[in-house]
Amino acid sequence: MIELLAIPAVIVGAALLPRKRMSDQRKIEIIFENRKISIQKGERVTYPKLVKKYKKDSYTVYLFNLPLGIASEVFETLLPAIREALNKEVEYEFKDLLKLYVFEEELPTKWDYKEDLKRLNTWEVPIGKNHRGILYHDFDKYPHMLVGGVTRFGKTVFLKEVFQTLLLNQKANVEFYILDLKGGLEFCKYEGLPQVKKVASDLYEAVEVLADIVKGLKDEEKVYKAKGFTNIVDTPIKTRRFIIVDEGAELAPEVMNGKDKKYAQFCQSALSEISRIGGGLGLRLIYCTQYPTKQAVPMQVKMNIVTRISFIASATVSSMVILDEPGANELPAIPGRAIYKVEKKRIVQVPYIDDSMMLEINGGTEG
Repeated sequence: MIELLAIPAVIVGAALLPRKRMSDQRKIEIIFENRKISIQKGERVTYPKLVKKYKKDSYTVYLFNLPLGIASEVFETLLPAIREALNKEVEYEFKDLLKLYVFEEELPTKWDYKEDLKRLNTWEVPIGKNHRGILYHDFDKYPHMLVGGVTRFGKTVFLKEVFQTLLLNQKANVEFYILDLKGGLEFCKYEGLPQVKKVASDLYEAVEVLADIVKGLKDEEKVYKAKGFTNIVDTPIKTRRFIIVDEGAELAPEVMNGKDKKYAQFCQSALSEISRIGGGLGLRLIYCTQYPTKQAVPMQVKMNIVTRISFIASATVSSMVILDEPGANELPAIPGRAIYKVEKKRIVQVPYIDDSMMLEINGGTEG
């Protein structure tokens, strides 16, 4: 009888033993199996094979060899499942092998701007911090930028961070033409800086600024042709002119009537020309909107801008307008959290800066 009672006791004891925790590697492999990331030939099924795993300070890298026939792009659709299974942030890249980066730490929810982020005598600005460090954008490599996302989540802060860094990097060589179409409230206080050539606060002022820029563009084309120049980066010319547009939706002709409609059409046409031919002549367009629609972002502007940055978007369609793919609509509701996309998407936390910090750095511009 005692022996019979001991059997269930053994079973209960085994049930109470803690189960061995499944490793991240095994979870990833199971996801490959469940999602059928494989090549089948006859009865043989081949999955991605782990060839190496190594740890860094705050993340682990898994290197997988992919069977011929599996495109690396398929892993973009797998990332949400892997993130949820591991409860960790994950990124991937592909060069001969698939690299999966699994991060142990979360991104900071706030990261203050510091002067040491500058890179003197370059056109590089910090985009944000990701799990592997600080990402920089080089405006001489990618001259234009499209920025979007809902209000109060970081767009204008980002514009000011870019503005401030360029001032620190290239004080003698940078010029700004700012279309601050929210009444001039964000940038009018910087009109006293010698690098700030114009601040337009409404549609009519925007027409004047853009008309002057386009006229200068035509004149410079003639100079470049006469000297045999094709791109400013290959010339001794040091000056770069930045046209910052905040808020681009204010230039949408579809919501206007009469002469305002014609003015808006002119502005969109001018911005399209700047994005198309201005890069080689030293113009850098940063086009920003909180209403990412086809009307707010002219197609000719979008087609000529490689670099995209999106803060949290209200819907999938908004993400599609800025990034050409979903993702921004799934960002957490954290101010300063954004997706930076050139050749691929990267999630970053943008450095925070406010007017008091900027005025202190610049020695004050008011009064």
